Amino acid sequence: MLTGHNTTIGNKIMRKLTCVFFLLLNQIANAAHLTPVEKNIAQYITTQSQEQLSLLEQLVNINSGTTNITGIRHVGNIVRKQLDQLGFKTYWVNEPPALHRAGTLIAERSGTKGKKLLLIGHLDTVFPENSPFQHFERKKAVATGPGVIDDKGGVIVILYALKALQGAKALDDANITVVLTGDEEDSGKPTSISRKPLIDAAKKCDVALDFEWAITSDTATVARRGISHWTLEAHGNEAHSSEIFQKKAGYGATFELVRILNTMRTQLGRESFLSFSPGLILGGTTVKNNHIQGEAFGKSNVVAKIAVANGDLRFISEEQKNDAEEKITNIVADHLPGTTASIKFQDGIPSMPPTAANESLLRQYSLVSEDLEQGMVLPLDPGTRGAGDISHIASMINGALAGLGPVGTGAHSVNETLDVPSLTTQTQRSALLIYRLINKPK
Repeated sequence: MLTGHNTTIGNKIMRKLTCVFFLLLNQIANAAHLTPVEKNIAQYITTQSQEQLSLLEQLVNINSGTTNITGIRHVGNIVRKQLDQLGFKTYWVNEPPALHRAGTLIAERSGTKGKKLLLIGHLDTVFPENSPFQHFERKKAVATGPGVIDDKGGVIVILYALKALQGAKALDDANITVVLTGDEEDSGKPTSISRKPLIDAAKKCDVALDFEWAITSDTATVARRGISHWTLEAHGNEAHSSEIFQKKAGYGATFELVRILNTMRTQLGRESFLSFSPGLILGGTTVKNNHIQGEAFGKSNVVAKIAVANGDLRFISEEQKNDAEEKITNIVADHLPGTTASIKFQDGIPSMPPTAANESLLRQYSLVSEDLEQGMVLPLDPGTRGAGDISHIASMINGALAGLGPVGTGAHSVNETLDVPSLTTQTQRSALLIYRLINKPK
């Protein structure tokens, strides 16, 4: 069990998510039936399921790894044409050439009706041009391919939700902005530049909906953990290995690094929603490290002079992040004899904490699902999902909901798999949620 302040953070969040569950039960008992317009929207999506899947196949078969700017633009321009046909004003926002990223595709419709909506997705994948995982393949009710759920499947859900609304003339006078980033998987640095188009769009909107994949068909995301990065460096006295643990040589850099990592694990490893992973470790007499790869030189009979670890820290709130960084800094400072160490933290993506507004959106989304006879939708455990673009703007908007893309598994791996029928159900849910939001009094 957790104790003290950190227990409070986790318990508060779990109580909030449990509260959502019971509120949903109470509201769903009085769920309204679909209106004739809503029935037409849902039916349109059903009739377009094969066309929708075919367009997804076309996009998946175009490599759009984050550094493949040409491929990302190719995918984006296909999507842009579709949005143009729906009456959106579309344009690319380029990033400075030094960032080596494709930029952001924006689509806008201006209007005065209902909530001002921001729909978020991304065009890039984690698979580079030389990846062996390149093509869409379907086997009955499942399909595989790079980006099939992360996030080309989500982009397709956005497109066909909007197509269904356009077919019902429900987009008239609606205010909707679509932001499709080209570098979600590895954002250009600094993010103050690469995420400026997203942030600027959010400032003009009331509600944000994010279309990364759904982990299960009966959940959506009201909270996402943030991510920061850290570099830990330990130093010791270079000496003959026979002298280790003695006063002159001390314990060496490797033992100091291991001490710190293990103490982090024992002191913080069971805190709810907090995780930290040393993804790269190097140690020896000399080390070269650029954060994603490096090289080390050392010998078994020489006490290590330097050891370096690079990792990430994931958290559910700024409070939790700050608390963890303070504790880790104190752990680092308690050196073994004959060693020194330091740690540097670098902010990455902020968290998306659960809020009352997010929970209200989830209740509305669940009611839509119930009205479609697709079952209740509950909040996803924040610990099962990483950081994403919506987190950059969650604190500046009145309500955010994520995980609205198709259902699937294996994201970021060659096992990335789509549950094909979920394309239809998730698109129906999203279309009707958008419909109700843009027809909701301000």
